[in-house]
Amino acid sequence: MRRYLPITFFIGLLISCGRSSAPKSEALQPSALQPSALPLSALQPSALPAAVLQTGEYPLWFQLGEAGPFLIETIEDARFSAALIPWPLAPHFRFVLAGQDELLMAVNRGGFLKLAPWSAAGSSNGSLGLYHYSGGDFWQQYTVGAFVFFEEQPAVLLYRDDRFLDSEAPLPWPRVWTIGMESNSPVALEIPALDIFPAGEGWDADTLRGSGGYWYYRLIKKGGPQPEIRMLRSANLGEEGESVSLGIFQNSALPEPLAAAPAPLGEFLSVAFTATGSSAAQVISPEFSQPRSFVGSGGTAPALTAFYRSGEGKTLALAILPNGQGLWLAQTDAETAPQPLSLPPLPEGFVYTWAGIAGDSLFAAWEEQEEYNIGAAGFMVIRLK
Repeated sequence: MRRYLPITFFIGLLISCGRSSAPKSEALQPSALQPSALPLSALQPSALPAAVLQTGEYPLWFQLGEAGPFLIETIEDARFSAALIPWPLAPHFRFVLAGQDELLMAVNRGGFLKLAPWSAAGSSNGSLGLYHYSGGDFWQQYTVGAFVFFEEQPAVLLYRDDRFLDSEAPLPWPRVWTIGMESNSPVALEIPALDIFPAGEGWDADTLRGSGGYWYYRLIKKGGPQPEIRMLRSANLGEEGESVSLGIFQNSALPEPLAAAPAPLGEFLSVAFTATGSSAAQVISPEFSQPRSFVGSGGTAPALTAFYRSGEGKTLALAILPNGQGLWLAQTDAETAPQPLSLPPLPEGFVYTWAGIAGDSLFAAWEEQEEYNIGAAGFMVIRLK
């Protein structure tokens, strides 16, 4: 049976994951606390966590719903719980970014989520704050086209996707949103290079990415008998970009060679490619302004979802196949080697799509897939060893 808890109902609760019947993951260690109240006076700043999570040996499973994420007892409870619909229309984790010790998620048709270490009354107890920034009715009309750091702010680009549904919604304006500190609502963000093409004149922007020192973006003028398409690039999004050819624009989306990765990450991915049979990885890192893709040579397995963080004499990295098998590394010296990692198994038709580390816990997004359709979607958090 699904335990349905709208996330706003457990503000201030410490959620534990001590279930003795849950399957164990060999790369993870136990920690189990009973739920306890958290004083509201500790909930600062004004953007409040929707929940405070105490992770442990057994996973906490969350599913995305209309009102935000809600807790489910096991991943099996998500089977057959949502209709399979084309991915641009489905709630799911479209993109994930990594801060220094936190993770930021852009939820398609939903808003933002954030996982960050949480401490109350000045003391840290290894908990995670789960923040929900709902996009409300406005976001439910649009598809997330990009998620990047722009001037150190996480920025989501929304567009109207008409491939599978003739939407009656107006073109999104504002089209770019970020997270504010004053409330749990997204905040509009101006990007001058995009705003030169306003929605009021029929322009929709569906792509924004960085590559080779440039920002690349695409705009489509809709509403006429023939759509007009502009592909541009700019070294500075504060001013209008220059037009580029289709070939240059497409090449900006190609994966980078493994040699372009920071040295510790490149070495880790090389080991991960050999161990998993993959030859491609999509990586999130505090060092990157967006997810970056790297490729090696050979390999036929699906691409890995990966995370990398280095600093203060320690390197953290993980790389996971869609089935949850992979490697992780907590390196403090050159002798430390990557270790096997097995995430909790998923039902048939489900895959892991993103993975990262917040505090001392592992986050992994999952979704139900069938060709280009997505059904149920959500995430899992569990304490790292």
